[in-house]
Amino acid sequence: MVTNTLAPHYATATYTEQRLPQYQGNPLIAAIPPCGTEEEVMKKLLSLPHFAPEQREWSDAERIQMIVQLASFMVPMSRHVQLAYAVDAMMRHGYVGRIPHTVTSTALFRKLHEQQAQGKTFPTNGAITAQISSALIGMSGTGKTTTIKRLFSHIPEVIHHPDYGIYQVPYLHIEMPYDGASVTGLAFSIFRKLDLLFPEANYSEQFAKGSRLGAETLMNHAARLLLMHSVGILVVDEVQNLENSPSNRKGLMTLLVSASNELGVPILFVGTSKARNLLSMSFRQARRSCGYGIPVWENLTKGTPQAPGDWEMFAQALLTFQWVRNPVPVTPYLMDQLYFHSQGIMDVAIQLVATAQVRAIMDGSETLTAELIESVAKTELSMLAPMIEALRKGEPEALLQLGDIEPLSLAETIRMTQLQYEGRKVDGINARPGDASFKNMMSNALEALGFSPAKAEQLTQSVADAGVPNALEGVKEAIVTATKGKKRSKGKKVANNVSANENPDAEAVNLRPGDYRNAFHRPEGVSIFEQLGNLGMLPDMDVLFSV
Repeated sequence: MVTNTLAPHYATATYTEQRLPQYQGNPLIAAIPPCGTEEEVMKKLLSLPHFAPEQREWSDAERIQMIVQLASFMVPMSRHVQLAYAVDAMMRHGYVGRIPHTVTSTALFRKLHEQQAQGKTFPTNGAITAQISSALIGMSGTGKTTTIKRLFSHIPEVIHHPDYGIYQVPYLHIEMPYDGASVTGLAFSIFRKLDLLFPEANYSEQFAKGSRLGAETLMNHAARLLLMHSVGILVVDEVQNLENSPSNRKGLMTLLVSASNELGVPILFVGTSKARNLLSMSFRQARRSCGYGIPVWENLTKGTPQAPGDWEMFAQALLTFQWVRNPVPVTPYLMDQLYFHSQGIMDVAIQLVATAQVRAIMDGSETLTAELIESVAKTELSMLAPMIEALRKGEPEALLQLGDIEPLSLAETIRMTQLQYEGRKVDGINARPGDASFKNMMSNALEALGFSPAKAEQLTQSVADAGVPNALEGVKEAIVTATKGKKRSKGKKVANNVSANENPDAEAVNLRPGDYRNAFHRPEGVSIFEQLGNLGMLPDMDVLFSV
């Protein structure tokens, strides 16, 4: 028995009186915090970023950091409430008959000991019906794992019962490895997770040598620990990875369900659409009979103007958070375009809106448009195009093949977007006359073009007073201002057809290619700035501002 080897997050049991007769008198059930009303569940799950309109005037770097908050954006819907009630019911139902220090619990420990002594595991012959287990299946990006983690975040990881001398673990969340799993791998996943909660227990180390005794022995050890720590529910996530296992994956599923029934520990299987074939038909019937059915989580569907649905509620809330300097109203057209490129997958929609805003900040457009969302879908999120297209066409077979395609994390997508503009766009290029960096960026750029420091300072002040929108436009305007009023004359021509009167500062008569004074000889109607570009003598402004 582990004593004071607890994880940082634990609580001393406080007991809530239970109204349901089957739950009364059970300290393990009474110690679990109440699930709450529908409104309370939604409040627990609601996650909105910190936002105020004045943040739109912050620096680019600060606004991008605010946009990253959208990674945790969640507007709870009916599916989230259904899952919360199902998980709560599964935990409580699994504890029925598992009251500590009773004849029933002692008999179960004795049975496990006998099975281990005989080298046996749980019975797996014949058809196994899942009595207290269930499954949450849905396509990638619908928020399955995120919702489960948030539901569990309101329940202590470990609950200490001083009167009973036990440490209860209400939930244990493990993941199937990508290359599938074996009984041994599953057992060690349980050991490692418990080691995080009880660091000094070292279960993984204790049973490492025991792995040579066989998978059945290891699974019995894992089962004993599940009982000893009063685990309320075992969540097996990424269950579709069993498809990648070279071993008997159906046998492992049968073993899990059998262990769940024998131990009274419910298992919630979580996975993508690929996992459907791994779950027996008996799961559906069992879910209905137990009263905690969990529907498949599909992509959100559009409602109508008269009866808006979950998509409209979600999109309206998401598009409210705009950190670009020129926000746009949330119109049906914008929401329709967002749906077209996300097909109602919430994570993809969040990625599109967030990444589009970062792009708008980086390229200086500072507004969110349907065209920009389409561009982001075709570039930054192009790896999702096959899945989105299959959804658009309603091709279930294609979706099964694409079920494991997942978008990058939002932070990674934003980083990739910023890298596209690295060396071409820095904060100063869009600095406005009121910004602290405006004068420095203007003066440095003009001096690089050949103006003296005094002239550069004079021109900078002149264009600032004229109200140019940013430093880039300011440099263009400064060049025009500096050459304004210099007209062509019929005076003596110098080399390269440049008149001395057109360029009073020119002392030399032999102007080499690359000499900026060549730009004074230009076709009528063409500005000096344009002629510099025609001659290939105009420096790359993006590079100039990145120096």
